[in-house]
Amino acid sequence: MEEIEDIAKISRKGQIVIPKSIREKLGLSTGEKILVISRNGEIVLKRIKGISLEEVSERIEKIAKREKINVDKLIEEAVKWARSKQS
Repeated sequence: MEEIEDIAKISRKGQIVIPKSIREKLGLSTGEKILVISRNGEIVLKRIKGISLEEVSERIEKIAKREKINVDKLIEEAVKWARSKQS
């Protein structure tokens, strides 16, 4: 069951602070990466720790299909962009 534990405010830079009590309860560490998911008008934060690369790949594939995104083209554009930044 979901419970409201605290309220966070978005800064001018778009940042939020996860309250200390929740970080401690979940054992979140400074620098730890989390997955940010937009789902049905909500923002969901999920620990990457314990999420397999396969699960992340499946989620990306579902979103790409739903949003009609050509993943191959997107990857090609990302590689081109990254190579242009190396020059």
